[in-house]
Amino acid sequence: MSVSPNISDQDLTRLLRTGSKDAFRVLFERYGGRLQHFALSYLKSEHDSEELVQDVFLKLWEKREILDCSGNLRSYIFKVAVNSIYDFIRRKNVEQAFVEFAAGNQAEVDSTWDDVVYNDMVLQIGRLMDKMPEQRRRIFKMSREKGMSNEQIAAELSLSKRTVENQLYRATNFLKKNLRHSPMTAILFYYLFC
Repeated sequence: MSVSPNISDQDLTRLLRTGSKDAFRVLFERYGGRLQHFALSYLKSEHDSEELVQDVFLKLWEKREILDCSGNLRSYIFKVAVNSIYDFIRRKNVEQAFVEFAAGNQAEVDSTWDDVVYNDMVLQIGRLMDKMPEQRRRIFKMSREKGMSNEQIAAELSLSKRTVENQLYRATNFLKKNLRHSPMTAILFYYLFC
């Protein structure tokens, strides 16, 4: 069934929900160019804006069954685009900070690293640490924040050195396994805390 290019957004959404590829084509033709121009104004790269548009439309296709037929399709598309632009810029900043950090360009890294990567990682670690058992969290903080050795922690908490090592191992594994966003963050965590 061919879909008219003049179809309303509500009817287009209804057809999309049924998996109509013709409706998807009309949707892309209607909003693809505008979306790319919008993305280009933020990303300043033709290639990156094309990639972002493809990503947005892929997300729309994957979520087609839950699209709201009574809602504003244009607003929804641009909301997805704004979130994608934010994620894209953030990911690029993280990647750039890591490249500069790995290259040893500390002067160039400081502001990007502090603002984008390090603070985000510390926030994530803090939230994850709140989920740890009290003793494990305390041991991890004594080790990583206070710089105490395993022997010092064991003596202060009246625990065996082996218990401290075990708790640190479990804390580190828990954090590595649960850090979000990108493999880059996990690599940075490993570099700083392991």
